[in-house]
Amino acid sequence: MDKNTLFGKTAAGREALATRPAGLGPRLRSLLIMVDGKRNLAEFEKLTGGEDTATRSLEELLAAGWIEMVGADGLPKRVAAPPATAPQAAAFQPEESQPAPVEVAVPVAVPTLPFSEARRQVVRFINDQLGPMGETLAIRAEGCKTPADLQAALPRIRDGLKSFKGAGVMQQFDEELASRLPKV
Repeated sequence: MDKNTLFGKTAAGREALATRPAGLGPRLRSLLIMVDGKRNLAEFEKLTGGEDTATRSLEELLAAGWIEMVGADGLPKRVAAPPATAPQAAAFQPEESQPAPVEVAVPVAVPTLPFSEARRQVVRFINDQLGPMGETLAIRAEGCKTPADLQAALPRIRDGLKSFKGAGVMQQFDEELASRLPKV
């Protein structure tokens, strides 16, 4: 593996953090928590104390489908398909003759999540973003018994996300989850 290879969590990896499957022991779980799409193999070697340990552990996580190699943009690395061969006539057309793509913004209704699913996803988001640092917030969210409890916990959760990870992560939380939480 190249030392500059970046790794990101897959949907299955985020699910594994929430469900703690049998194959995800404490050592692998700790490493999975640290996978954020920004750390490369060299950084994981420093964190785990050795090249062999980091490589073996990351390969286990890759094989389980919990992480994937990502590019600098945080998107999964894919093998690019060769470009389709266009007819020769199309290659000589001036740009003005080709229609410009039209983008139309379509408002999408965001469905409200059932309470138990909403609480589970809030806990998962906290765990994915903050790892062990967010344990107190995750426990607080797990302890919510009603939608009103969850709504009351939101300001503290948002503050914790902003304090530890910045306004961007808090905004991501608001976009992905806060708008979908059951209202009181």
